[in-house]
Formats: sequence, C-alpha cells, structure tokens
Amino acid sequence: MDDSARDTMKIKFLPHIILGLFSLLSSGMVMADASTVKLVNLLVQEGILSKEKADLLLKQVAEEVTPKTNGIQAKTTPENGVDAPDGKGKVIRMQYVPEFVKQEMREEIKQDVLAQAKNEHWGDRKPLPSWLDRFTWSGDVRLRHDNASFSEANAPPGVFRLAGIDVENTTVDRLRWRVRGRIAVDVKLTDHFTAGVRLATNGASENPVAANQTLGDSNRSFAAFFDRLYINYKPNDWLLLSGGKVANPFYRTDMVWDPDLNFDGIMVSAKPKINDRLLVFGTGGVFPIQEVDLAKNDKWLFGGQGGLEWYLTSQSKITLAAAYYHYENMSGRISDLNGDIRLNTSAVQWRQKGNSLIQLNNPPVAGLDDGGVYGLASEFRELNLTGGIDLATFNPVRIRLMGDYARNLAFDPAKMRQRGANLSGKEGNTAYQVRLDIGTTMLQDMGQLLAAKRHDWLLFGAFKRMESDSLLDGFTDSEFYMGGTNAQGWIGGAAYAVADNVWFTGRWLSANQIIGPKLGIDILQIDLTARF
Repeated sequence: MDDSARDTMKIKFLPHIILGLFSLLSSGMVMADASTVKLVNLLVQEGILSKEKADLLLKQVAEEVTPKTNGIQAKTTPENGVDAPDGKGKVIRMQYVPEFVKQEMREEIKQDVLAQAKNEHWGDRKPLPSWLDRFTWSGDVRLRHDNASFSEANAPPGVFRLAGIDVENTTVDRLRWRVRGRIAVDVKLTDHFTAGVRLATNGASENPVAANQTLGDSNRSFAAFFDRLYINYKPNDWLLLSGGKVANPFYRTDMVWDPDLNFDGIMVSAKPKINDRLLVFGTGGVFPIQEVDLAKNDKWLFGGQGGLEWYLTSQSKITLAAAYYHYENMSGRISDLNGDIRLNTSAVQWRQKGNSLIQLNNPPVAGLDDGGVYGLASEFRELNLTGGIDLATFNPVRIRLMGDYARNLAFDPAKMRQRGANLSGKEGNTAYQVRLDIGTTMLQDMGQLLAAKRHDWLLFGAFKRMESDSLLDGFTDSEFYMGGTNAQGWIGGAAYAVADNVWFTGRWLSANQIIGPKLGIDILQIDLTARF
C-alpha cells in the first residue's frame, strides 16, 4: 500500500478509532488494559497521536480510574456505592456512577476531542496556514451568444457621425460570441477593516460599463483589468465606509446605472434597523469622473440616496428610495477662436449616445470623421425615485415589481443654445422604467442572476423610456439600445439554473430612438453563467 492510500485510510478510520478509544475509557472498564494500550499505540504508529500525548493519556487513565486488582470482584452496597479491595486487605469505598451520567461524560469528551482534532488538523497531511482563513475568493464566468439586428429603415452611420455621435454600424446585423470572466478576493485585515480587488475581462479598457470580450481575435489572449480595488471600514453591522474603486452602492435599476459600472471615489453607507419590520438606509459619496490635465474644471459626481425597507412579512417587503446625483463641469465649452483646442478638455472622456452635443473646436472642422471634438450641451442634476415590492405570498415563487423615475433638473434649453447647441425643441429630461420579475429566486440584478440553486427559474419583463438629456448617457445600460439615452422599448427574458450556481439566461431587448434620425436595434442574448 502506497503512502497516499495509507493516509487516506488513516483519515477515513480516524473518527472510528477515536470513538473506540472513548468507548474503552468511558465504559465500565476501570483500567488501561492491554486493548486500550494497543489502541493508543496504534494511534501513535499512524501519526495521529504523538508519543508524548499517548504517554500522558495513559498516565491520566492510571491516575484517575480506580483499577480492578487481583481478580477480586467489587460489590455494590445498599447505599449505591462500591466496595473494592485495594490489594492490601483494605476495602476502598467508591461512589456508583449512574449510566446516564457516564453517557453524558462520554459525549462531552467525544465532542471536545473532535473539536481539538479539527482545530489542530489531526490526520491532515499538509495543514494550511491559519492566515489563509482571512481570504475569501469568488468569481464568475459567462459565455454569451449576442445577435444584434438593425432596422432596414435606419439612417446610415454617417448621419450620426456628422452630428458628433460615435456610431459605426446602423444597418448590418452582427453576430458575436462573447465571454466575461471575473475573479475577486477579499482579505480580512482586522475585525473592522477589509481590502479587496477584482480582475475582469474588458474588450475595451476605456469602456467603464462593459466587461465583455468578443471571441474571434485570432485566438489571442484576453486582457484583464482591475475593475474593483478598495479598502472597507465597517465598525458595526449597519455602517460601511469604503474608498478606491468600489461597487455601485445605490439602490437602483439598470435605467440610471449599467450593472457593470463601478465607482471611483469614497462613499459611506448606513443601514440601521429601526425594529423588526422597518429598516432605513442612506448612502452618500464623492466620485471623481474625470481629472482634467492643465485645467481646474475637473468633472465630479456628488451623490446621495435615502430610503427605507418595510417588511410586510419575514420575506415580503416594500423598498422606497430617493436619490440626487449632482454632476459638476459636465457641459462643454466652445472656443472663441477657430482651431483653438484649449477647451477640448471640457469634453467628457466617455459617452455612448443620446445626449445633446455641441462642437467645441469651432468650424470649419465638422463631424467626428473630420476631427471634430464634441461636448455635452447640458449640465446634469438628476433626481431619481426608485421603488420596489417583493412578495413571497406564493412561496416558493416570488414576485418583484419595480419602478424607476428620473428627471434632469439642470436641463435648460436656453442655456444649451447659448453654449452652441442646435436643438430641435423635442429634447427631453425625463426617464422611467417599469419592471416585473417572477421566479423562485430574486438573487439577481436586472435579470443577471447573482446566485442560484438547481432548478431555480426566473421570468422578467420591462418597459423603458429615456429622453435625450434625462440621464448622463455614458453610464446607462450598455446592452439596451447598445447604450445611451433617447431611446424607448421593451425587455423580456428568462433564466433557469441547470445546477447549483450554473444557469442559462435568455434576453430580448428591442429599442428605437425617440427623436432624430431613425435607429432601431433588436438584440437577442443567450448566456451560460457559472459562479464560484
């Protein structure tokens, strides 16, 4: 028998050997007889007990247990005691121990020794260092079939690019196989401090709202980037302070924020429990959006949200929240001189499509393809109201209904024209979404399951409408309408778990522009996701 097999048998029979020893020492036997000694020696030979521990164990047995001697049988007295000769003619009186007391003692000893064996890794071939217990690993891998279909009535890409909208394809259907991989580690530093990082694939590192990597790049390796990197301080169960590149801390849908978006900056979140049925929460943060070199007009987001969770039952609840997102220095500034590029830094670093634009570097240079630089025409001060009701009335089936409303309070067509915007008068500043989810799991974020048990299922549907300047288009969902605002349409889909933490998801997203040149996009996505 090789060493590996011997170690396997040792670990397999360890509990039986230990229980056998308990039985011998705590049963009616009153001495460490030959069987007990052999059993202890066996434990030593197998490396389960050290020689010193074995000698100490036999010594304790000899000292604490009154032995039988000279083959003379002890007898029970009427007072429930035991008279036994000591080998010198004297009779020693011993108190009788009831059987149920022996059983309790036997069970306590067993539990104590098993606990010690676990803590000290008895029988482990290579015990892991204790500091590894401070690390928590997690991650997921997603395979996606992505089929985008464009309306035959769509305007050509050149129409959009002439207006500063970065669109390269509006007419040719596209089929892509895509993957996403993420792996995260959290480290417990002290009782209150933790640190964490997460690596994620990202086909375009400048894109903050997508972690998808398209297959078919000559089998070249994928790039991975840190999409989270933070230090958390949690002095108690209801208060959290975090800084770095952190997960989205706000109660939300995918209307205002893309599910893959993370925030640069610092934030504080409090969630105190008022009573068994009411919990309140508040979140605030300061987030740098864009640090502008050689200028003082850095772009910032100051965000705050407050809300409550009211539990109708132990599993049914109503959630209401109000948020205010205040952006600073988001609108562009046009230079007074033709060809002057000093104010090009007032353009936002990342945008998708939908917001009203102004050209910053003044004609005769026009259009993206001719070197034009475009900035936002409006500032953004977003008021966001979000509510949801979770019902477990039909357990195990759960129902969730959510509504989301947003309004850009800084939308001012007169000021936008003063900045140089050419408006149609149909631009708008409101957005809303209504969404319904039905299934056996609600551990999900807008149809993207976060965890699932085998045979869990989910059905979902939503309607969404986002006017042109209602939201900052760069941070909205990158899947619906292929990202941006000035769009409305439907979302529907289903998910099913084929195993624990392995599930399929199918989604259909259909959207059209609200104003401007025709742009209709339908997207079918089929995902296989595994979480660990």
